[in-house]
Formats: sequence, structure tokens, C-alpha cells
Amino acid sequence: MPRAGNETICHVSRDKMTDENAMRIGAFILLLLTACLVLCGTPVAVRADSTATQEYRLKAAFLYNFILFVDSERLDAPEKNAKNNDPNRPILVGILGKDPFGDAFDPLENREVRNRRVAIQRFRGFGEYADEEGRLPEQHPHLERIQHCHVLFICPSERQHIVRILRPLGGRSLLTVGDTPGFLEAGGIVNFVIEDKKIGFEINTMAAQRARLQIRSQLLRLAKRIVKTDAFQGPNDERNDGGK
Repeated sequence: MPRAGNETICHVSRDKMTDENAMRIGAFILLLLTACLVLCGTPVAVRADSTATQEYRLKAAFLYNFILFVDSERLDAPEKNAKNNDPNRPILVGILGKDPFGDAFDPLENREVRNRRVAIQRFRGFGEYADEEGRLPEQHPHLERIQHCHVLFICPSERQHIVRILRPLGGRSLLTVGDTPGFLEAGGIVNFVIEDKKIGFEINTMAAQRARLQIRSQLLRLAKRIVKTDAFQGPNDERNDGGK
């Protein structure tokens, strides 16, 4: 369990536990257990798809639940009387690169979270914008649309372009999620990992702070590893034993 001093550094919000929050936390922990069972081959209530499809169905559910445990002004439900604030504006989940999810997001799209519906936007990978000589643009051609997202999943196909993608997103209150070794060290905030056939995740709290995101302590306790650095800082990470 993270020490009190670390919680201050990580900007962890000390949210009050309500019955609704407790139910959500329980559901998220159950999701973690389900992830373990699926990858270990134990039958669970999912469609008879390939292992990869099952894996990404669970990762899609993780992304949906991450929204509940990360706080920012952009993720909070808009106030009815706020200027230029549409209460019906969705929470946008962007997928950048060669999409490995298939139809995994179909059951989640248009569902409500934090009193707002979830919408999915897909963006072509960086490599698809190379010119005839193989040169890439300095920034993604759809950067402005990407910056409007609340959550951005950067696909493994973008491994060679991660720093180029993340650099202009650092201060945008945008939760970046990856599925690639070294994603946190490049400045990403959350990265999926598979250890002993179990889906887990690791968190870069320095990158979250730079993005003005508050990661709740419940989510930090479930992380396999907490990194307190990014592409512009020296190494300083720790394994998370969940308080054991």
C-alpha cells in the first residue's frame, strides 16, 4: 500500500467512500479476478472467441472502469448552468493505431459512466501518414481531435512512434493507456501487462500529475508497478505489493 507521503506526491484524491463507490470498487476487483480466470483457461461468461479477443474484451472493460477511478475537471459531469458546457457531451475514448479490440467496445459504447455516455473514436496510426520517401509528420494530422479525447489507447502498432504521439498530449488532462513495454517510461500514464497469464496494469504517477489527473488510491493499490518518472526524468519506480 502506498505510503502517506507518496500519496501526496501522486496527487491521490482522498475521496469519501459511498455505497455506490464501494460497489464499483468491488465490481472492478471482480473484473481483475475474471481477467485471471480467462487467461488461465477457466470457463467464464464470455463468447467463444479466440484468446486474443477475450483478452481485449477484458481490456476494454478495464478502460471503461479506469474512468471511474481517475478524476479531472474534464471527466467530471458538466454543471447544467456552466457556460459552453454541454451536459450531453460524451466521454470520448480514442483508439490510435491498428485496432486490436475488434467489436470489444460494442457493449460499452453509449453506456453511461459519471452520468455521461461513452463514445469511441478511432484514429489511423502514425505510419499510415508517411510520405513517398517514408518521412513522417512531426505531429499526427488529427492531433486536435485526439486532444479532445478523455482517454486514449495507443495500440501496439504505434510502438515506434509513442514519444512522438505523447509529446503534445502531456498537459491535456487526457488519460493515455498503452499495451507496450516501455510505455510508462516514454511518458504514458497506464500500461497493460500480462504476468503469469493474468492481465494487470502499471501506472506512471508523474505523467498523471503532468496531465492534471488525480488517480484514486483504490486504483493505485491494484497496480502491478508504480512509476514516478517519464521520458524527461530520471528512473524511480517501485513494485506494488498491494499492501502485503
